[in-house]
Amino acid sequence: MTNAPIRRLIWLTSVTLLFIAAISLTPSRALATNPIVEENQQPGSSGWQIFTIADDVNMQIKGYASATSVDQGGNITFYITVTPAQTFSIDIYRMGWYNGAGGRLMQHIGPLSGTQQPAVTLTPSTGLITAPWAPSYTLSIPANWTSGVYLAKLVNENGYGNYIPFVVRDDNRNGGFLFQSGVTTYQAYNNFPDDGFTGKSLYTVNSYGANTISGSPSAVKVSFNRPYANNGAGDFFKWEYNLLRWLEKEGYDLVYSTDFDLHNNPSRPLDFTAFLSAGHDEYWTKPMYDAVENARDAGVHLAFFGANHIYWQARLEPDSNGNPDRTMVVYKNGDIDPVSDPALTTIKWRDLGRPEQELIGIQYASYNDSSNNNTNYVVANSNNWIYNGTGFADGDSVTNIVGYEVDSYQPVYPLPANLNY
Repeated sequence: MTNAPIRRLIWLTSVTLLFIAAISLTPSRALATNPIVEENQQPGSSGWQIFTIADDVNMQIKGYASATSVDQGGNITFYITVTPAQTFSIDIYRMGWYNGAGGRLMQHIGPLSGTQQPAVTLTPSTGLITAPWAPSYTLSIPANWTSGVYLAKLVNENGYGNYIPFVVRDDNRNGGFLFQSGVTTYQAYNNFPDDGFTGKSLYTVNSYGANTISGSPSAVKVSFNRPYANNGAGDFFKWEYNLLRWLEKEGYDLVYSTDFDLHNNPSRPLDFTAFLSAGHDEYWTKPMYDAVENARDAGVHLAFFGANHIYWQARLEPDSNGNPDRTMVVYKNGDIDPVSDPALTTIKWRDLGRPEQELIGIQYASYNDSSNNNTNYVVANSNNWIYNGTGFADGDSVTNIVGYEVDSYQPVYPLPANLNY
């Protein structure tokens, strides 16, 4: 042990909200107020839901954004295709608790004139798919919009809908919890267009068409210049929305960001008491890893709400027009990755000598077929601080809370130093 301060690090499954109170921080609901508390006192709406979802075959309406996040007072551009050409509207929702409504309508836009944009382009060697579309609408973010995850709900005149997700940051606010949305992992699994013939992700299981340099149909490069498949929201509803709703219901003082923001502003976590990695945050660049490691060493609390975090190293590259960080590169095989710096090779972090367990305290261990039911979580070592306030005793069981990917402590890899387990 060194003289460095003991820090607490929390690992939770993506559905395990039972232990959030164990963070050795005072919930902000016990304080006077904060922007999240004030925001959730506004009238909510369930109108964010889409009941007739546009698909990736007919492309009734699909879109993507120019960036994964935007600061208050900034601009973000949407690229939208409508098939056949017709008018459409955009409703901007902030997602949260809102007394159970789950979202708040912030702005209605339209009707706008829609056009059918060009077909996607494919780079056969890498599997990179892009949607080279003209801009459809630029949204100016009011300076008073609360930081959060926002959805642009696109609806054409025939009633088909789709989403474009983005985060509104508050770059001037410090001190509470920094909530990270893992959009690199959204994109890793994104196989737009999911039409059974064309789409590619970083995974063979949902990629189509000819083999790439990977030796399978899966891509080694994926573009943010394309919509997310199916409902367009990426993995937001699957991995992050329930945590977000709960945290806002409880009144925690949150500022939102994406992993792109961590990559480009690595000192940002130092402005907060805790860094929260939500959902399935699997793909990290070296600047991301370095940033959170530095934050930990500076005394920032870390909480990981899921398994399989920080598993693959990724790189970000500009698109063909020179726009930075619009292409994510993950070869998953050092023999075919042309990078010159071995430390940037896009393979598993543990194979680079930086196992995720050294940061998180545990790491990815096993996969269970998702067609099987979740399994029970059985409490052990209930005297540990993480169970404080829960009432759990050894042997207590929480039904069906362990999902299809599981982390565990692996003795062959080092643990973080100076932590209280």
